[in-house]
Formats: sequence, structure tokens, C-alpha cells
Amino acid sequence: MKISCDPCFLNNPARSARLRRTLRAAVISTLILAATPFFGSVKLKLRDGRPLVDGVFVNGHGPYRFLLDTGANVDLIDARLAQKIGMVPTFHADLASAAGSVNTPGSDNNQIALDTAIAPAQKVLFSTLDAIHENSPDIQGVLGQWFLSQFDYTLDLKAKQLTFGPLDPQRDLPTARVPFTLLNGRPILSTSLGELALDSGQSQLLLFGIEPDETTAQLRTIAGNSFVGRTNGKPLLIAGRRIAGGDAIAIPTRPEPGVDGLLPLTPFHSIYISNSGSYIVFQ
Repeated sequence: MKISCDPCFLNNPARSARLRRTLRAAVISTLILAATPFFGSVKLKLRDGRPLVDGVFVNGHGPYRFLLDTGANVDLIDARLAQKIGMVPTFHADLASAAGSVNTPGSDNNQIALDTAIAPAQKVLFSTLDAIHENSPDIQGVLGQWFLSQFDYTLDLKAKQLTFGPLDPQRDLPTARVPFTLLNGRPILSTSLGELALDSGQSQLLLFGIEPDETTAQLRTIAGNSFVGRTNGKPLLIAGRRIAGGDAIAIPTRPEPGVDGLLPLTPFHSIYISNSGSYIVFQ
């Protein structure tokens, strides 16, 4: 059995002080843009629990089908498509995942649009997307946190709909808000199983630093491969609510300090992510 996993985080995303300053400026702009109300809705396609969207435009070219990946702190585009639409590499970055890292070219100052959500000055990394194309050859890129963090939005997995803008006040109960922190640009939730990165690009709960009961699978990511196995541990609780049972994929290594695993969207009917308020509301 093979398990596909998308990139988790960017290791030292820039080798120059100039690029680091650019990323810090992007965080400031994120806080401003996130408070802007958007009300567009986009149809979601779910594939093995992972959300896909059609209608992504890159520098006016499209529409393309992209994976929505809250666990990737970068945006990615198929390298062949990037060349076809005239994107030129302007920097390189080390892209890391739970299974390795790889040096990757990227491009500055791109515009990405999805319905009413438009993000200028976007950095985009070029990738062959081999790990994704193995099961989904029609996916042409990944929308990660470089794009997603600029908006508040709801991923309604039951209705298969992505909606930009604030949550309906009747559903946004203060007791239902769960705060998150940012680590390497990704939302991290405190749970009964530790600090988990919310990762819509992952189809199963993945726990780091745990020896599996037996090695049964290969974790394949864009940045490398690793052998993993299943574990049957404690149930997953968030804010006192039971979210899932004790089954998980276990990997003995700890690829990222401060992160104990990856939390997929599959246990939820819907999840609202408020980047302007740093909290989620889930059902």
C-alpha cells in the first residue's frame, strides 16, 4: 500500500535576507487582507478526503485544477505548466515534508485568483508533482498557505463547497472557537495527541515520533519517501470533543520540531478557518 502525502512545510524558505524580509512583509499583508470580507463560493471535489478546486487562474491563465492544502505553507504549480505560461524561476527554496527535503525553484510576483479571492505578489514553487500525479494526474498545482492565509474561509466537506468570508454568526459560537498558532506559516492545533498541523492534503491522521505496530506502507511525498505503519492509540480530542478514534499512521521520526503530527479534514463535516482571528470552528 502506498500513501500519498503533500508537502508539509518549507525549510529555511529563503537563502537571502531579502527574501526573508519579503516573507515577513507578506505576513503583515496577510493580516490586512484576511479581514476583508469575501463572499464567493466555489465547488469542492473530494478525492480520498482531500479537497480539490477547479477555476484557479495564475497570472490570468486558467482555469486549472488545484489541491487545497492547509498543511503546505507554499503554493506549487506543475513545472511543465509553469514553463508553458511563461513563468521564470527567480529563486530557489528547500521544500521539506515528513519524508525528506528537496531544493526547488520558484517565481516571485504572481497573481493567483480563485473566484472572488485574488492574491497578488504570490510566490509559487515549480514541481513535477510526481507524488500527487501518481493517483491524480489531473491536478496542476497546490494552493497552500501563501495563498490561503490571506483569507477567512469555510471548507464545507458535506456540502462540497468552499466559501470565502466570515462565518454565519448563528454558527460562530464563542464556545465553538478553537484557537490555533502558526508554525512555519501553518495552523497548529492543541489536541489530546499533541500539537497537530491542520493538513487538508493528508487523508489520514499521521503521528510523528511513534514506532508503528508494524511497517505496512510507504509514505510518498513530493520531497521524499518514508516507511510508516499503523498504530492504535488514544482517541483524538480537540477542546474536549472527541474527533476520531485511536487509529493513525505512525512515523518514528520527527521531521519538524514543535509538531506532533498531521490532522486531516476527514473527521469533520465542515471547518471554518479564521486567519484574521487565529481560530477555527468545526462541526
